[in-house]
Amino acid sequence: MGVLTRSNFPDVLDPAFRKIYTDAEKEIEYKYSSIFNIFNSSKDIEKDSSVSGLTKLTEVGEGEAVPSDTVYLGYDKTYTHKKFGKKTTITEEMVEDDQFRAVAPRAKGLAISANRSIELSGADVLNYGTTSGGGGMAAFTSGGDAKALFANDHPRSDGGATQDNENSMDLAEDAIETITVTMAETLDDRGELIQITADTLIIPPALEREAKILLQSSGRVGTANNDINVYQGALNLVVWPFISAAAATGGSDTAYYVLDSKNNKLNWFWRRRQRLDNDVDFDTGNMEYKLTARWSCGFSDWRGIFGSSGDNA
Repeated sequence: MGVLTRSNFPDVLDPAFRKIYTDAEKEIEYKYSSIFNIFNSSKDIEKDSSVSGLTKLTEVGEGEAVPSDTVYLGYDKTYTHKKFGKKTTITEEMVEDDQFRAVAPRAKGLAISANRSIELSGADVLNYGTTSGGGGMAAFTSGGDAKALFANDHPRSDGGATQDNENSMDLAEDAIETITVTMAETLDDRGELIQITADTLIIPPALEREAKILLQSSGRVGTANNDINVYQGALNLVVWPFISAAAATGGSDTAYYVLDSKNNKLNWFWRRRQRLDNDVDFDTGNMEYKLTARWSCGFSDWRGIFGSSGDNA
């Protein structure tokens, strides 16, 4: 266990310094809560399942019996809550002699660390969305259909044709058209339309310029034709630094995601939100700060989100 002592941080004891900056003074802006469905949990796990709908009505002739239909049980999904935490210890002398209060108030630093971890945990559901078995902080598994979140062969319970929610098209007008149409044509497990409507574009900072040109221009992008831009204001833009290549091992500066914010199954369960505890060791006078939380996140169904690697692979 590392202990913050005066010998480790001589600068904070020297009043000749005008200011000591920390590397985490700015609060982390939450984005995960605008992407995931947020729930509170009172159990050690949460389980989702589904039942398919019925097919369209059938024309019935005079005197004929109304035909019966059946439903199919969907796939199960289990969310297992995990505990996350961090602790820091500061000597009594450090607390007393810190001239800038740069090291002593580590409670705020722990809170920012927690916020960063929460954002990355959610982002990794997308960062590792093409990897069956998952990865990163989220530690999620593949979906109930044994496929990754983004795949080109999601099966249907009734054995119908597979469906896809991934491609590699660069972020551009043609790509948005392809993705929004594909999402609109998504079928349920009985082969019926479920009316997915794309309304959110999630991008890393590296794509912000292209995305704003695409979604905020009044005319079509990259053409001299005097046509309106049908995608102007059509998608809510979410710039999420935690899906960038610089923020996580699984991140990318070209990948982007299109979401139906009202009709998706990206879920986040809070078993216990952040809790900060502190104590003083009687023998040493050392101050101890500990922050822990329990959560799980992932997806119960792939429908309602589309991912592109954006690399024209």
